[in-house]
Amino acid sequence: MLRWDEADLEIRLCRALDIAKRTVKFFAANGFTDADSPANNFGAEKPIAETAMLLYAASAVSCRPNVAARIAEVAQFLVPYARSDRMLLNIALNPSRAFVFAVPHVLLTKLGYRDTGFDDFLISCVTSQARNGHEQPPFASLERRWISSLWTGQDPGPGWRADLLNSVLKWPVDILGGFRDNAYAFTHLFMYCTDFGHKAFRFPRRRSIVFGEASSLLAKCLDAEDYDLAGEILMSWPLTGAAWCSPAVFGFRVLARLEDKIGFLPCGNTKIDHLNQLEGEERTRYALGTAYHTAYVMGFLCAASLRPNRAPPVRITGRRAERTCLDRLLCFVDKDQGHWQSEFSDLREAEQRVLAPLLLDIAIVQKYRKHDYKAMSELLVLACQYRIASSPLCGQAAELLERLASVDGRLKSTGVCQ
Repeated sequence: MLRWDEADLEIRLCRALDIAKRTVKFFAANGFTDADSPANNFGAEKPIAETAMLLYAASAVSCRPNVAARIAEVAQFLVPYARSDRMLLNIALNPSRAFVFAVPHVLLTKLGYRDTGFDDFLISCVTSQARNGHEQPPFASLERRWISSLWTGQDPGPGWRADLLNSVLKWPVDILGGFRDNAYAFTHLFMYCTDFGHKAFRFPRRRSIVFGEASSLLAKCLDAEDYDLAGEILMSWPLTGAAWCSPAVFGFRVLARLEDKIGFLPCGNTKIDHLNQLEGEERTRYALGTAYHTAYVMGFLCAASLRPNRAPPVRITGRRAERTCLDRLLCFVDKDQGHWQSEFSDLREAEQRVLAPLLLDIAIVQKYRKHDYKAMSELLVLACQYRIASSPLCGQAAELLERLASVDGRLKSTGVCQ
């Protein structure tokens, strides 16, 4: 199997590490404030923790000199911020969230940058009376168990499995109507459960079902041009060593093409008009503040893909739908939605036909967004005719239509809807 050029993956990872150094410089002291869009604001703790995670993920391929040199450079720059007086105060004031603030310290320790004094202080906080006084959803509890296990070197214990069995890796993700946070919980669990690809992982459900959900979530993200989340979803395959499915191969190509075109993986937070009004350091600060995270995501993805035999294939292969199926599906797809369309147009017909199930998922997502339930029903009928109605999104769409039909019938029977 011909795989993606590793030299290209390394260049993309190194680009993310270079961006990380500038991100630490601009935001590790005071975070970022966007007066025009306060939703973009973040504190210093966010880029500090995410930079440490990027370095930890990249360390899996630190046998590459260009990668190793950048990890060392950024790590040395990051250490003072990860163990600053401000970080110590955050932990002292919030012992139940100590491991949230200690993530950079623990990961830097794993990379060889130790601080026994910080360790001693952290022990005093995580053994305090209030250490468990913060309610956590299962995925947040798993993150805490993961970082605690890295710090102590001990097994996370039976609580790990209990949390996993209450998470979105055990129960189906609401793909159509779910919030973005649900998808983030799904992707982050892959990171914690595999220790960013450092260890094997046993799923609480059949792998094929979980990866089917990942593929449908990817379709939704490609339609929405949500490349931050799309990149995290794509990490599911190389982090676990699973064979890349055809939608994932295509998704990686879309993201790589965009990065090549723009210079970094774009996100929806950057307002180009506002960016063009800025100059010098102010322009750099705004560009980094609104887009650094997606650049990191591409770095995470490429670091995982650089592991042996985990790079995405070059060719899109698999079962080909009939040409008539492809033509009929394209009639349902919005022609002006998503950068994926230009990449799809450049594919050979054989590859396009392999991606018919992805097109189906995208079309369903688009019709759901417009509340066009009649078209959703027609799509499911078409999918059954051509035997491509196997994705979790198809199943959830069918259940939704059944629920709506039941509600409609109940309203009519009670005279509410005439």
